[in-house]
Amino acid sequence: METADSAAMIAEPRDTPIGLESSPAAPYRVSIIVVTYFRGDFLGRTVRSCLAQRGIDPADIEIIVVDGSPAATARGIVEGLSAEAARAGVALRFVHDPRRGISHSRNSGVAAARAPLVAFIDDDEEADPDWLARMLDCRQRYDADILVGPVYPRFELESARGDPFWNWYFTVDRKLPSGAEALRGGGTHNCLFVKRTCCLSEEPFDPEFGLTGGEDSRFFLGVARRGGRLLWCADGAIREFIPASRTAWRYALRRRFRENQLMMQSFTWGTSPDIARLAFWMGVGLAQMVGYAPAALLLWAIDRTRARICLVKAVGGAGKLIWMKRLTLIGYGGGAAASALSPSQG
Repeated sequence: METADSAAMIAEPRDTPIGLESSPAAPYRVSIIVVTYFRGDFLGRTVRSCLAQRGIDPADIEIIVVDGSPAATARGIVEGLSAEAARAGVALRFVHDPRRGISHSRNSGVAAARAPLVAFIDDDEEADPDWLARMLDCRQRYDADILVGPVYPRFELESARGDPFWNWYFTVDRKLPSGAEALRGGGTHNCLFVKRTCCLSEEPFDPEFGLTGGEDSRFFLGVARRGGRLLWCADGAIREFIPASRTAWRYALRRRFRENQLMMQSFTWGTSPDIARLAFWMGVGLAQMVGYAPAALLLWAIDRTRARICLVKAVGGAGKLIWMKRLTLIGYGGGAAASALSPSQG
């Protein structure tokens, strides 16, 4: 339940240098946080992939499952995995935060984390066995404050597995070498960050973005403005399970529209909105609508994949034009029936 005191803790990211103080002693090396919301069918697979990580001492890992559902529906699933976690030698904990909006769940996970490094993975994903070891090695080599990595789809529908359009749509891979700058190249569905330098308030993920999404972009941008290093880890891969409900046009178009709305809003965050960039990208959006919409119609009969890509890009252009906050589509917290609309809190 939100109170006036909890609202008062919401802080604007400060444009101050990253802190240099040493980390206090911690019982773990990495806290893996899994935010879940009515995803019982997928959650066990996600947690088991984290239990199976290679190249790191299991005693250095804790897994924290944060359930945002009102009735804590994931508690039994986590309790059922406790024996497997004990056999693997990995600490597994459950946190319940029923406040509506994914930001609250993320913040509760960060607050519960007892390690100096925090990793996020979504509740419909599986980590490759060497995911965490590779992320840790990359962070050490390049001295990153935040690392993000690629996410590749695994489809429920056989038809989607062989469809170039859906593979393009759901693949997150910037095709950059490890260590390259990646401010807008990923999200909390695959990231590792230094808690001390990145989380300077009790609510590092802004609750204002809890229902629309964009809380991770806001977080990343705040770290970058303080001088943090946001880098790409090319081989720290995660696989995302895509159910049939998400390989639907309504989902694809709404998601792309909302993503572009949030990208545009990022230029208004902070005390000095970047009007020049906002105007530039609105121009880009207009060009995308004018160029890609006719191209989609022309290509439909001869190359259905390219036509669908053009249509999605045209809708993204519309999101760049209709970006105002009051018009932002809801992406999170819609309840069990809506859980297919988003990576964590549909």
